[in-house]
Amino acid sequence: MGTASRGFLKTRSFLSYFGMNLSGRTASAVVNVAILLLVAKSANSLSQSALYVTIVGVAETLAAVVTTLPAGVLVDRHDRRKLLVLANSVRAASFGLLAVVTALYGFQFLAVVAVAVVWNSAGELNRSTSYSVLPDLVNADVIADANGVTMAGFNLVGSASNALGGAIMAVAGAALAFGYGFVGYSAALVFSLLILRYAAKQKRTVDRKRKMGAEIKEGFSWLVTQRGLLQLSVSALVFNFLFGMANAFLVLYVVFALGGGAILFGVVLAAFVVGNATGSLLVGKTGAIRHAGKVWVLCYGGGVGVLTLLMGVFPATAVAMAAIVAVGFAISFSGNVWLSSAQGLVPTTMRGRYFAVDGLLSFIGGPPSIATGGILIATLGVARMYEVVGVLMVISAAVFALMRNLWALDGRVKNEPPGAGSSSQVTSPLA
Repeated sequence: MGTASRGFLKTRSFLSYFGMNLSGRTASAVVNVAILLLVAKSANSLSQSALYVTIVGVAETLAAVVTTLPAGVLVDRHDRRKLLVLANSVRAASFGLLAVVTALYGFQFLAVVAVAVVWNSAGELNRSTSYSVLPDLVNADVIADANGVTMAGFNLVGSASNALGGAIMAVAGAALAFGYGFVGYSAALVFSLLILRYAAKQKRTVDRKRKMGAEIKEGFSWLVTQRGLLQLSVSALVFNFLFGMANAFLVLYVVFALGGGAILFGVVLAAFVVGNATGSLLVGKTGAIRHAGKVWVLCYGGGVGVLTLLMGVFPATAVAMAAIVAVGFAISFSGNVWLSSAQGLVPTTMRGRYFAVDGLLSFIGGPPSIATGGILIATLGVARMYEVVGVLMVISAAVFALMRNLWALDGRVKNEPPGAGSSSQVTSPLA
């Protein structure tokens, strides 16, 4: 990044936003590991353990699905900094309470499920708000750089915190892990309070008497008129579904296709993080936003598809390591291109609902993707399943490349003066 591009790194608002994301990320990673280990180890049998894990997973997913669209409406109705404060306050209070309950009474399954539901609901509000508020804090020409720095830090901290969560559980137990979550979310709360009022805040005229359902419908209707963004959202559903089939069973690929164990699996995950952190940082330096549609289709759909296919055809450690680094790079690079384009093209009054719809599409494809991957592994084997996923992703990329609106999608903000990151009222995402 050049000197001008690095300017946002010195602003209080962005540094507070960055600190909020990193402290929230480390808290989320640690408590997620703690919940899974606590639930799995506290059951009386393998079948009960599987049942407990399933119930928690379903509860978390349903909470996110039910919350995402109303959360998007709230983001478009209310002050976004106050919503960040609310989301982090709820998450901190939830795990503070769970830490006390666990320390005093031990494992309480219903308490864990209840906190998981509240946690994921508040997390959805935080996600949509966080994505929507960044363009209000930095100039439009550095959104990709700001996203790159945030995503790189997010991934690196998340990777380290997963290991930390396991260590805390092994040494001190769940109560301290949940206490760590309370401290992390409390730090995120403090950082959200430090975010200054928006650098170029647009006054939003909102009729709060309108029914929430009408505003949700308006969000879907708006997206339907934006052919390029709509086709990108549909392609994301397909790409995420296909890649999720392979990614969910990466541990089985390492064990059965590569013949490795815990150490190799840890190295593979570290390789993914290296690629992920690198890819997100390079978007602002390449001008990829100008060719957002092409980059998305070729990088995520085509590139990840080819790499997944190679992992299936050549199940060797050296090939897998190189492919995993490249997959991490491709996913974070294309992900930053999508996010920065959406933040620039979607009007500020519609951002919350747009990211809510995106979240909904992400969640609904998850469980079917994992189930399909499991069936394919049972019938074809791990390596062959990777081959199938790779071929299907390449074919899907070719299909979406034929969609002219998506292929021509230009993610740059049009006709906007410098520093007006939140005032864009672009009505069409097409070049």
